[in-house]
Amino acid sequence: MEVKVIKETTYRVKSVWKTLQGEGLFAGRPAVFVRMVGCNLWSGYADTRERDAARTGANCPMWCDTDFTKEGSKAYTAAELAQEMRSVGGDVNFCVVTGGEPLLHLKPELVEALHQAGFFIAIETNGTVSLQESCWSEEQGELITPDWIVCSPKLPQDQLTLEYFDELKLVLPDYHPEKYDAFAKRQRPNQVQGSQLPLLWLQPEDGARLQQATQMAINYALDNPEWRVSVQTHKILNVE
Repeated sequence: MEVKVIKETTYRVKSVWKTLQGEGLFAGRPAVFVRMVGCNLWSGYADTRERDAARTGANCPMWCDTDFTKEGSKAYTAAELAQEMRSVGGDVNFCVVTGGEPLLHLKPELVEALHQAGFFIAIETNGTVSLQESCWSEEQGELITPDWIVCSPKLPQDQLTLEYFDELKLVLPDYHPEKYDAFAKRQRPNQVQGSQLPLLWLQPEDGARLQQATQMAINYALDNPEWRVSVQTHKILNVE
């Protein structure tokens, strides 16, 4: 009788590091970051920027400065990655899984391994991969999801499949609130002192258009106070 060997899922990781969360509600909080390899909107290589922007219809390949390529990456099982994160993070119990696009990789067994290691799990996603697709557990018959979801859309709202999020971050000037009015309603309600807290952020693009984008964000927030201007505090503090 032939015995089938089930190969354990591995996760291709670019880097694991301890730092401060730089943006959003948890800005300034010590965190263990995990950068997954790969994205569905850009290859990560400079010579494909225009090609991938045309292929996907996203603007982000033209200005994204994140290195999520496979070079220098390492493969971990869920248990190995949780152990590495605990080793790097020490007593830090807040982790951020990012990319690239983390929902291309995040599976229920990894979520469970990180929870067992004592982590509160936040992710940063572009909204094009659904939780049903990435986090459904056939074994348990339910979704096994991260604790906190930050979505920074890079495609029009009618192409976004993410079912819900906790924070919405729009990078100006390419992604404007008026184009995401329906998607913004997918935010999970979060209560602070008995009132719902709108975690809707306007993030000025860090580049040649920074001054223009910053003024645009300020003007929009002043006229629409449910929105906030996001400041990249990790860059101000000069931490990765």
